[in-house]
Amino acid sequence: TMARGVAKIAARELNATVQVRNVLGGAGLTGFAELAASRPDGHTFGVVNVGGLLVFPHIMKVPYTWDSFSFLGSVADAYYGIGIAANSPIKTVEDLVRTAKSRRVTYSASAIMNGMAMIQLGNATGTKFQFVPASTQAEAVAQAVGGHVDLVLQTPPDMVPLIEGKQLRLLASATDRRWPNYPDIPTLKDLGFNAATVVPLGFACPAGVPAEIRARLEQAVARAARDAELAETLRSLTIAPHAMTGKEFHDAIRSQAAAVEAALVEAGMKKT
Repeated sequence: TMARGVAKIAARELNATVQVRNVLGGAGLTGFAELAASRPDGHTFGVVNVGGLLVFPHIMKVPYTWDSFSFLGSVADAYYGIGIAANSPIKTVEDLVRTAKSRRVTYSASAIMNGMAMIQLGNATGTKFQFVPASTQAEAVAQAVGGHVDLVLQTPPDMVPLIEGKQLRLLASATDRRWPNYPDIPTLKDLGFNAATVVPLGFACPAGVPAEIRARLEQAVARAARDAELAETLRSLTIAPHAMTGKEFHDAIRSQAAAVEAALVEAGMKKT
């Protein structure tokens, strides 16, 4: 949805037809590989994310590096939250920290990036939370609801139906923002913990695109990030509008590299 919204605006800015192609396969690896291998003529740009840049290179062999891409900017951030079974005795984040000091606390997520806030919370409080990988978003939530893990770290679309159904409680927002549909639920930072899962949603083109053409692509992404209609669409999907330049987008992802690698090592997932 985000990509199609950006494509519509980019078509106007570039005075060109912009076609969106969903490149499936390899849990997203195929799309990254195709983008990296595309001709650097400015005719191809695509969505890039923390998974492809920070996780894939440690768990499988990938046909690209950071230097394969030129970053164009970000238009949004994903919301993440800490969900807990409605009948859990843990009622607050403070309860959660106390519990983690007395026993192992587990959390499920469909991607290791979801749980970066838990790693930071553990570091800040001298506790440790164990990541339990799930194959899908629905499986991650079901593990928490069924009591197989203590917590789940996922996005609003995955959690809201079960929150509304009184099977799950939102303990805290795990991002820098409160969820707009639950404004009374604080963020971890509101509660005094320097912890947040930051997953910017943005774009890159193949490295080597001429500077003038790359600047036009970056300008198109920036224009989309300021578009009121796209911002409203993102909000309706509980995605936070957040404009970043190409450099800011690059730096926002790169700054998490060491923490992600450490989390993969701890979870026994690092292969390469």
